[in-house]
Amino acid sequence: MGTLSDLGFGLTTAFGYGTGDFLARQASHRIGSVRVLFALEVFGALLLLPIAFALEPGLWGPEDPWLPLVGLGAINFVASWFLYRSFEYGVLSVVSPVVSSYPVVTAGLAYALLGERPSSLASLGIAAALVGMVLLSQARGHPDNPPPRDARLGLLSAFGAFAGYGVFFVGLDLVVGPIGPVTSATVVRAVGATILLGAAAAGRFAAGRFPRDLWASLAAIVVLDEVAFLAFNFGILFGSVAIVGTMSGLFSAVTIALAAAVLRERLTSLQYAGIGAIFLGVACMALG
Repeated sequence: MGTLSDLGFGLTTAFGYGTGDFLARQASHRIGSVRVLFALEVFGALLLLPIAFALEPGLWGPEDPWLPLVGLGAINFVASWFLYRSFEYGVLSVVSPVVSSYPVVTAGLAYALLGERPSSLASLGIAAALVGMVLLSQARGHPDNPPPRDARLGLLSAFGAFAGYGVFFVGLDLVVGPIGPVTSATVVRAVGATILLGAAAAGRFAAGRFPRDLWASLAAIVVLDEVAFLAFNFGILFGSVAIVGTMSGLFSAVTIALAAAVLRERLTSLQYAGIGAIFLGVACMALG
């Protein structure tokens, strides 16, 4: 496969995650971030499981890296919890670009652990993304926007998701090949579902019944997220990890466009500068 297919996988991932994240923000304000994450993990695992059994049972073996994959599933769960909490408490057009900068962490770990040395352009992109995150961390929301529940908590949660996804995606590249792209996604979702089912059984939160008028939105979140997840896994398996991974970070462009069009969120000059620096950084990393 060539660069065009890499871009296709990356952009499909970005569109799926970006649209799903926007819908998740809406749902989080209705029923809370933990219950939205519960729907994603449990129903996502149920959706992927029969596909994995149909397509990839011949790939499974006891020597495969199952334990590392379970560990990655736990990391992904924590990152997703931070992500959904940032949606619930923060300003969507601010927290989403911070999370989408996770290729900075991925690139740093690839350099430290795998010996990959980024090009000069990619290094410039990493620096630009870091500058953008600093600018966003100093910015206050536009006075015309409805006040967030807790902007500081939302931003701190976004940084937690940024770090978690950076670790998760660099590790995912090591397990997708031996275990399979669909099975890897299924196990990750199953780990998150197990954690949340255990938490519900222990009384840590009440899953309850979802409002009927949210069923369609929750179903769309699950489908969009799993399509994005599979596009990413197939992309890094058959194409360039650097291109697919970095292009997937553009999901915040989709989220911000929807926030501006539907929620009428406005940005300050400092926020525009921070988001512009992040997008410049992602583009440099993709081209580098």
